[in-house]
Amino acid sequence: METTTQERTTRGFEQSTIQTDHTPVGAAERVIGDLTEWSIGAAKESARLVAELQMAVFGALHESHGAALTTWPVALADPLRLYQRAFMETIDSTQRALTFMGANARVVMHAVDRLQAAATDTALRVRETLAGTSGLGGSSRRV
Repeated sequence: METTTQERTTRGFEQSTIQTDHTPVGAAERVIGDLTEWSIGAAKESARLVAELQMAVFGALHESHGAALTTWPVALADPLRLYQRAFMETIDSTQRALTFMGANARVVMHAVDRLQAAATDTALRVRETLAGTSGLGGSSRRV
């Protein structure tokens, strides 16, 4: 008789352990999945940001090389005109640089906004997961 009672108790304990383990493990898997998804999205967004910034840099370099190449023939023919043209080119380059910095700032701000929205969404899903798991949510509050 004691063996059957022990077996029933053991089975009951194993079943309750399996049921309680499933919830925290499932919640942990969902949280890790959400965080992994966010990390992948952040990496993609970073790659997109770098690509956009590099395209802008290459465009600016192309413009500056074009201006430098057109300046040399003038430098050999008329040095005084070279100084005037160099001064005007400096002003134009400064204006282009400021425009370039503004465009880059906008690109970065859009990337930050997208990352913030993704982080907010991920945090909401993690909170919902933890709130739906009473065992895990309670233990995380105590820590």
